[in-house]
Amino acid sequence: MTVPSKDHIVVRALLNVLDPSAEQLDACAKKPFVKLKKRGVNACAPTADDNRRVVGRPANIVVVERLSACTISVSWSDACSGRYTEQIWCSGLAHVAAVCALTGRAIHRGDQVFRPRTREVRVPPNRHQMILAATIGHRADLAIAGT
Repeated sequence: MTVPSKDHIVVRALLNVLDPSAEQLDACAKKPFVKLKKRGVNACAPTADDNRRVVGRPANIVVVERLSACTISVSWSDACSGRYTEQIWCSGLAHVAAVCALTGRAIHRGDQVFRPRTREVRVPPNRHQMILAATIGHRADLAIAGT
């Protein structure tokens, strides 16, 4: 077995950059962003595929601080949806029944909840998760880790 020289490695790397294989193109493909509507039908409403994400609780959630009466800062870490340090969550009403991501308590339609803030450009994967506003109250020292 021969060891490729440094020249061959450089040539192969250059060829991969200039003419990548289909596998390399798939790995580097950008995922399209979900475009949200301004008003009306909620583009972020959970679908049948998203229900498994609504029910499951992530590995680590910490309420960092209460920013205002209607926003909190949450640090979120989850193997499926990623890591968010001081993600902004806004208050609103629950549109569907769900489970509180912080405590595991049932959330009913119409309950006051906090949800991750979404923008037209960036929609976080944990956008369907909710925290019951009654759980937070006026305290920001609640945390749950490893459950």
